[in-house]
Amino acid sequence: MREDMQYISEVLDELDVIVQDASGVPMRRSLAVVDRTDVLGVLDELRGTLPGELSESESIRRESQAIIAAAQEEAERIVQEAHRRAEEKVEYTEVYARAQRRAGEVIDRAEQYAQEVASGSEVYQDRVMGQLEGWFQDSLLSVAESRQELSGTPARRPEPEEVEAPPEDDEDEERGWRVSSA
Repeated sequence: MREDMQYISEVLDELDVIVQDASGVPMRRSLAVVDRTDVLGVLDELRGTLPGELSESESIRRESQAIIAAAQEEAERIVQEAHRRAEEKVEYTEVYARAQRRAGEVIDRAEQYAQEVASGSEVYQDRVMGQLEGWFQDSLLSVAESRQELSGTPARRPEPEEVEAPPEDDEDEERGWRVSSA
């Protein structure tokens, strides 16, 4: 190998001499005219002396890149398979089952509470509307009384039992709902 490197160095020196001895182009110092056959002959010699290992190393490099890429793909597949298996095993553990049951209970309680709140709001709405209706009836009676007094006839208020009271809902008390007057 050392002999090949020395020979390559000698061929490169010969190429250097060809370029140095080349005729210069007038008005252009950096340009020179070289004999093409001399340069091509030296390059052919140089290529012939390059170790075969260089061309082999290029094919080995390409092969190693392909092997590395295949190994990376296989590693990714193995990791994904391991994640899938771990997730499958988690589903069969007691902790997972308890968490699922607990989540179901929480959801059931939340749904029940939502239904109770909705039902309670309907009762509250009904009672508030009943109170408003009573206030409006009182206002209308007051207006009617005022009109009668203005016309000179004495006004008569109906007795409290004549005004309808909203029905009581025993179911609301069982749920613990309390309605306060507004």
